[in-house]
Amino acid sequence: MDDRDEMRRLRAEEIGDELAIRKEEQRIAGEERDLEREMKEFQDAEERAEKQIEEEMRREHWGREPERRPVWPNHRE
Repeated sequence: MDDRDEMRRLRAEEIGDELAIRKEEQRIAGEERDLEREMKEFQDAEERAEKQIEEEMRREHWGREPERRPVWPNHRE
């Protein structure tokens, strides 16, 4: 094998490695988007559940705020 063949082989290997890296980066970016979407859906569901609990507590207390309010981190005053 002469020097030109060796350089072509090395360049082809380098290009293959770069393509593999790009493909992996795209896969990771897609996975990140999926996780962000799932996290947003979870947060929305959590917020809906908290509101439903608060509404149910007000119904149980005839429209008034209960003496002991829910204790979740983003509780609205």
